[in-house]
Amino acid sequence: MTPYPPGAYRPPNDRWGPFTRLAKRLPEGSLAVVDRTVARLHPTLIPALEARAPRAIVQMVGGESAKSFAALEKVLAAGLSLPRSGTLVAVGGGTVGDVSTVAAHLLKRGVRLVQVPTTLLAAVDSSLGGKGAVDLTVKGRVVKNPAGVFHYADESWICPELFASLSPTQVREGSLEAWKMVISLDAALFRRYTRTPPALEKLVKHARGLKEKVCAQDPYEFQGLRRVLNFGHTFGHVLESVSHFKLSHGDAVGLGILLALDVGRHLGVTPEPIAAQAEAALVNGPGVLGRERVAQLLRPTSLKTITTLLDADKKAGAKGELRMVLLTAIGATEVRDVGPQTWRALWPAWTKAVRP
Repeated sequence: MTPYPPGAYRPPNDRWGPFTRLAKRLPEGSLAVVDRTVARLHPTLIPALEARAPRAIVQMVGGESAKSFAALEKVLAAGLSLPRSGTLVAVGGGTVGDVSTVAAHLLKRGVRLVQVPTTLLAAVDSSLGGKGAVDLTVKGRVVKNPAGVFHYADESWICPELFASLSPTQVREGSLEAWKMVISLDAALFRRYTRTPPALEKLVKHARGLKEKVCAQDPYEFQGLRRVLNFGHTFGHVLESVSHFKLSHGDAVGLGILLALDVGRHLGVTPEPIAAQAEAALVNGPGVLGRERVAQLLRPTSLKTITTLLDADKKAGAKGELRMVLLTAIGATEVRDVGPQTWRALWPAWTKAVRP
């Protein structure tokens, strides 16, 4: 039995290796939630789970639709017979991991969770830190993550062979999230990365280590220390929403960082040389999408729509200000309340694909 109550912080327990070997650790009678595409691309995955005599294997389509209440209900229904001591294993990217985290927290008031990230983005970010959430649709627009929980995984399995089927786009978006942490948290590592780009496994290990140091100090976001992990997310979520989620989360965060650098420049928080250095690193390292993509998404979108999406953001203040993470130096950030007049002043440049 675990010494931690359901939902409590626990240090990461990462296990690296082939999925078929790690699956032998799974208790019999567990509930598995699996990305359907991952199961198709890796034919040994489902048989490895079936060998543990699961109570159920729920296959779902990954992507933002997996973070719906309908998908959550499907997982909960499959887990009705799971005992309080049972285990839910989530095999997929961030969206599958998110809905599984919420389900693990709710089933029997909390069951054991094993995260198996199958995308680079999930490996470096969402599978660590205990957070899970589902989306809501408000006035025809999807609002990301307003209903969520903290439920830390008992184990995370990092299976490098699962990353072999990722597309260049998926590798880029995971790399952007990892570089986000390096830029905002570790100046020495940033210098190393700009000299010699890291191998994929090193990138995952470094990013997980950086995020864990933050989460260990503020496991439930009570102290505000975890806000640094939201660097690039404020406008990143907006860009995701206005693209109707055709823009991937990692790419959205990368573009959101560019806009956060602009806000920092405008307010005098981010020195111009620092902003230029960070932007160049994102272009030359993971390959952030260009500002033209920002303009393509924002040009046909009304200011009223943007305001509605920002107001719905769980990081927004009571008076409409945005609580944004802004870069002060490589490896250092500051949280600022940013009023609507600031981002509105930058709007014309953003819609013209030029740097303010």
